[in-house]
Amino acid sequence: MNSFIPSPGFDARRFKGTTLILPSVSIGNVPQLTTDLLLSTLKLDRVGCIEDENVIPVLGPADRPHNESSTSSSASTATLAGAGTGVAAAAGAAAGGLLSLAVEVFQSKDGKWTLIQQRSPTVSHRSHHYADNLLQFIRDSEFDQVVLLASADGARRIDIQLRSGNPVRYIPSPQLPHTLLETLRGLGLESLENIPATDREQQQAREMLVDRVQDIQLDDSSSTTATTTTPTTQQTLEKVPRIPNGGFARRLHSLCQEAGIAILTVVAFAMEGDNAPDAIFLANVLNAILKVHVPTEQQIRDGEGWKVPKSWDSLYGNSYHQDMYQ
Repeated sequence: MNSFIPSPGFDARRFKGTTLILPSVSIGNVPQLTTDLLLSTLKLDRVGCIEDENVIPVLGPADRPHNESSTSSSASTATLAGAGTGVAAAAGAAAGGLLSLAVEVFQSKDGKWTLIQQRSPTVSHRSHHYADNLLQFIRDSEFDQVVLLASADGARRIDIQLRSGNPVRYIPSPQLPHTLLETLRGLGLESLENIPATDREQQQAREMLVDRVQDIQLDDSSSTTATTTTPTTQQTLEKVPRIPNGGFARRLHSLCQEAGIAILTVVAFAMEGDNAPDAIFLANVLNAILKVHVPTEQQIRDGEGWKVPKSWDSLYGNSYHQDMYQ
């Protein structure tokens, strides 16, 4: 069960009617890097965090745009000293701009966009529980629509995808507004084709089903209900195209679709490596769809695009010295 912990002074009722954008931890971490660009460029307010036992806990310095100075060490030390202990204390320190947590929630000042950033992976074989908990959070918050970012293994593309010049696909739900579907078609984007499962994926699906049945058996109070819903959940999952190495994206999309929630999943094919260009490309596609970042005339004249966060300096280690190759 996850728990949204709001920042001091934030009312969770402000989620209602906003568009939620969130990443699925996928191959190359492209969705998370794209979310980094959105956060760094749009300068959203951190409004809370999500505590979930199915996500590996992590704690680190707060990220910031590359051209902004860091918080002074004396102020950081003073705030941390009076923050107390526990998740709530860490959330309070995070709200002050000092720390980053595993799953954080941000919102634009105009209340139009809500973003979730996940900075650590889910516990092995627990991603389906995390997706179930996110569904409950989405339901409770009454978002207007959900946009899920995912990446898929580029080596698993089928022939029609290899021949296509666009590495981005989308998965719509029946509840999406007609105007958004027209925008997708106008951009020349194509819906994700079905990709056959490998033997390993079929085995993993069977193992996950066994784990879920075991969880059901441990919970006597809900064993009857859960047992009857497990086959239904599997049938719902099969209605959504497979996303190779796409994390929990397929499951969360199917859960939202079954619950009558408008959700759009945007999938970018990628390979492991330097995925910063993939993230920028996906951010451009997302911006073309939703218009989340509309630069001013001055920004256009100055050639300002997406702002790269300071954390990207450490993505791939230190740069090499040119003298080594002379």
